Amino acid sequence: MKRPIIDREQIVSSFVKREIGKDTAVQLLGCTKRTLETYVKQYVVWKTAGLVDHRHSNNGKLTDGQKAAVVALKRADPWRSPRNIRDYFALPVTSITMRRLLCANGLTRENLKRVKAIQRFEAENPNDLWQTDIMGKITFKHLGDLYLIATLDDHSRFVPSGKWFKTQGKMNVFSVWFQSLSSCGIPTKMLQDEGSQYKARARFGLADYQWYAKQMGIELIWAPTAQCKGKIERFWKFVQRDFVPGILNRKTMDDVNGAWRVWLAWYNYKFKSPYFDNETHAARYRTSKRKLTRVELETLLTIEERRKVTRESTISLYGKHYYVPPGYIGCRIWIRIKGEKLYNLPLCEWSRVGNGNRTTKTEMLQNVKIERLSYNTS
Repeated sequence: MKRPIIDREQIVSSFVKREIGKDTAVQLLGCTKRTLETYVKQYVVWKTAGLVDHRHSNNGKLTDGQKAAVVALKRADPWRSPRNIRDYFALPVTSITMRRLLCANGLTRENLKRVKAIQRFEAENPNDLWQTDIMGKITFKHLGDLYLIATLDDHSRFVPSGKWFKTQGKMNVFSVWFQSLSSCGIPTKMLQDEGSQYKARARFGLADYQWYAKQMGIELIWAPTAQCKGKIERFWKFVQRDFVPGILNRKTMDDVNGAWRVWLAWYNYKFKSPYFDNETHAARYRTSKRKLTRVELETLLTIEERRKVTRESTISLYGKHYYVPPGYIGCRIWIRIKGEKLYNLPLCEWSRVGNGNRTTKTEMLQNVKIERLSYNTS
């Protein structure tokens, strides 16, 4: 049993003055030799204040009557939290102690009556609304951080397209968008967040995504919070739980996306969703009546960018570098993105010579193909 502070001071003082030995002091204090050494160090520095034991606990601070009142209040008002009950009775304990008391009485999983009911929404028909998003980065053992970009039909939860990338840039967003539109047609509306890949940051003007959606007659809906995109957020959780753990050790992007295509086909055509009474997503989905051919999509979804060729004969496009045929170092070339492929525009670069009255026409590039990047001139 802990001795009073006055007795501890007398014993430690006698030990410091060498009036008693260590064994005697330990026996009188009822502590270990290590504790005695701690007492001595603190007594030398802070005197009596150094011997005050600041340790305390909440054990025994609640009487049986208080515990009964807490349990009764929780049963009467299940919405009250441990902190709320503690404040209601002004009890000298922490909210953790209150939670333990409620756990001991099986009152921590009481159903709450919502003040504001959840407003659930589901598109009436397939292709009435698509959701698109970029899943947060997943760290792979050999590949580093990868991002999954996908689109999802709100009515059926069918996923028209999705792919893993090393970056989350605009070009990758357009790649998935192009695949979705070419395979399933054009939706009426699309729901997405306000990321820079989708929405312009400037006060005026439109991002490429906004401009092309307008050309195809797609109404864009902006989600201010992740809760607005609840269906695709739940899809991300399902992917992280069911797919990702099995591919974390893959060594190439082709392996990851190959496994992803197999899993996505299973998800769309084989997986029976309990939410839809064990019906597959494909059974609830049909392609859109508004459908463009691949050539029409490539013609419509065309992005033009101007890039300067570096001294290494490369250009940088959305975080990725591409080789350019020799002879164009220092030149500025136009790049056309059509669908998933890149082309050199059939344009020429004009440079002034002499006093500026004469111009020289310099052909840009020849027809070549490098790393899926095609350069052609007409």
